[in-house]
Order: sequence, then C-alpha cells, then structure tokens
Amino acid sequence: MDAAQWWIFLPACIGMNFFPGPNNLIALIHGTRTTLLKSFIAGLARLPVMVVMLFLLAIGLEALLALSENAFYVMRFIGAGYLLYMAWQSLRAHVNLNAVDAKEIGILAMARSEALVASTNPKLILIFTAFFPQFMDPKGDIPAQVSLMGATFIVIEAGAILFYAGGGRWLQKKLTDEKNTKWLARFTATALTAAACLILIP
Repeated sequence: MDAAQWWIFLPACIGMNFFPGPNNLIALIHGTRTTLLKSFIAGLARLPVMVVMLFLLAIGLEALLALSENAFYVMRFIGAGYLLYMAWQSLRAHVNLNAVDAKEIGILAMARSEALVASTNPKLILIFTAFFPQFMDPKGDIPAQVSLMGATFIVIEAGAILFYAGGGRWLQKKLTDEKNTKWLARFTATALTAAACLILIP
C-alpha cells in the first residue's frame, strides 16, 4: 500500500467507523447511563476483538472464515439475541439520570457488552475480509499492509467510541428531568433493537 492508496483508504475507513452500527449504538447508550470516561473506557473493550480479527486476516485465514457460513448464522443470532435482551431490560429498568455514578453501573459489565457485541457481529469480519483487500497490493507484503490499515482502523475506531459516548453524555444532560426517563428508556430500547437488526440483516 502506497501513500496514495492510504489517503483513499482513510476517508472510506472514517465513514465505516463512524457509521451507527451495533457497537457505536452501545457506546451511545452507555454514555446516557454513566460518565464519558467510563463509557469511553468500556468502549475500548471492542478493540482487542478487532485486533484478533485483523491478525486472522494477516495470516491468511480470511478464506476459512468466509466459508464458515453456519458460524456466521450462529454469531448473528447470539449477538442479536443479547441486544434484544438488553432492550427488554432497558424498558423494565428505572433510569436515574441524576445518579450517573451509581454502583449498579459497572464498567466491567459495560466492557463485556462491547466485547460480546463485537465478537458476535460477523459484519466486522466481512469488513476486514472484503473492504480491506480493495486497498491492498496483492504483490506487496500482506501482513505489513494489514498492520498499517488495521492501526489506522483502530485509531479511528477509538475516535468513534469517544464521539458516540460523548453523544450519549450530552443526551443524558439534556434529559435531566425525571419525566424524561421513560423516553430515555424507550430510546435505549429502540437503539438496541436497531442494533440487533443491523446484525441480523445479511
């Protein structure tokens, strides 16, 4: 990958990272429930999952992963089911907007959610196996190219986490009235349902 190819890859990558996919919607929701720092740190839990996927791409296992159609279906249903469960829990729970540091909001629980959604979203694998190769020189050093594009992707992804977590925190501040807690719960449930649909749609 030369400099010209990288500059073409960069804006495409930004668009891909900032698209409101399942993990970004999770970061937005976490931002409405806790502090910006906590939701951002929790969002970083998705990055190791992406690094593993990039490693698999670099060592040439993308063909094997692409053939695992049954595994893709299982991953879709697990991820979507988990998101729908969270949506149901959101509708049942009472959200206290004035207690963002409440003990029940655990950073480890949020991090697990981020990692689980990332690992059960087959579209991440498809991004790496279908999107990345479009910008690669097949005659060049494949691992080196994957490393460069992967590092770019991870840095931009961290920016997307901060952006969506900040959006959730902004929304939290706007909805400080207790009358709005039901609307926030409905918004959360709707966003989680939308994230589940994004995973299920081929």
